[in-house]
Amino acid sequence: MRVVIAEDERIIALGLASLLKKLGHDVRSLCSSGERCIELVEAERPDVVFMDIRMDGPMDGIEAAAVVKARFGTPVIFTTAFDDRHTRERAAEVSPAAFLTKPVGGDSIRGAMAKIDVAAVPKAL
Repeated sequence: MRVVIAEDERIIALGLASLLKKLGHDVRSLCSSGERCIELVEAERPDVVFMDIRMDGPMDGIEAAAVVKARFGTPVIFTTAFDDRHTRERAAEVSPAAFLTKPVGGDSIRGAMAKIDVAAVPKAL
């Protein structure tokens, strides 16, 4: 699957990209803000976005995910170190494909990716 990663900690983004590539996925772009993620989703038309919840900039990952899903219909997998009730409730409002608590490993990524129905992801015209 084609993937965009939105993560403000570069080392975590690179580690996630490495894991996804080892699992056979095509990591198209990395970014560190919600605003940039929206731009990349529009340009790249990925099958899925891995989105950190707390990122640089005025827009957090949950807000960016809401825009990504509404404008492009692209599934979002949240990754976060903050596994509190409030964060989970806010994240649930945008119906993510999965919610992964950091650190994420190959098994959790594999399980989350298995939930994505590629045939249902809108493609660029």
